[in-house]
Amino acid sequence: MTPGQGAKPLELQLAKTKSEPSLIDRIAAVHPKYAALLTKQRELLDRQDELQRELNNGTPQIFHFGRSEDGERVSMTPERVSLAERARRATLGWVAQLPKPKPKPKLRHEGAVELVGELLSPQPIEELNPPPLPPAWAEEPRYRAIGQELESIAEALKLLAPELTKARREYSELVVAQRREEYQALVESIVDRARAFGDEISRHHTFINQQREDGVEWLHYRPINMGSLAYIADPTCPLNTLIESAIEHRHVGAGKSPRWTVPANIQLLVR
Repeated sequence: MTPGQGAKPLELQLAKTKSEPSLIDRIAAVHPKYAALLTKQRELLDRQDELQRELNNGTPQIFHFGRSEDGERVSMTPERVSLAERARRATLGWVAQLPKPKPKPKLRHEGAVELVGELLSPQPIEELNPPPLPPAWAEEPRYRAIGQELESIAEALKLLAPELTKARREYSELVVAQRREEYQALVESIVDRARAFGDEISRHHTFINQQREDGVEWLHYRPINMGSLAYIADPTCPLNTLIESAIEHRHVGAGKSPRWTVPANIQLLVR
């Protein structure tokens, strides 16, 4: 390929290779704390989902029926019991429901210690602080750890909620301050087009009314069905509602309020 033949400008090539910033990057550029809060919330929710899947990862027992040269054959996919279900079964057993005495420290008799204390060896730590009872079932420690972590995540999400609400409000105010004029220009354009549309509907009514007054059966024109848009003199007409809303919110001045009229009873001008 000769230079300049089919070659693309360097700026265009760079634009195609450069990735667009993500939503979180755009938020961070305006309000870093809000982006950090959203990131942390996403991390907590993902971890919550991960733990829930670990708790509830069971599958039912499935039988597979098939035919072969030897006749019908049946195979089976064994049941995989979820951790949550194993915990439920373990706690329902009668052994699990028996009261379990908590280990208590083994304390020496005070009077005896006073009599022979100097001759005694130090008391083993296991007697003063006995270890907890072994778990009732093999995976109980993991089940308890998941429960504790899920509880911590739920409480953390509660703490984040008011911070997120506050940060979202602050972020929104900053973005709106930057782009308010852009939105206002958009609304002004919509209002101008709505007014122009209403003017055309008014011209349509004038035309139909003139034909009616000239004795023409105007239905032969096959007039369009404008629905509620035809009632431009009614304040509840969608066009009037739109424009008045823009005026009420101070996007446009009161001078934009239309003053459309119809040349005759509207029922004589619509299908």
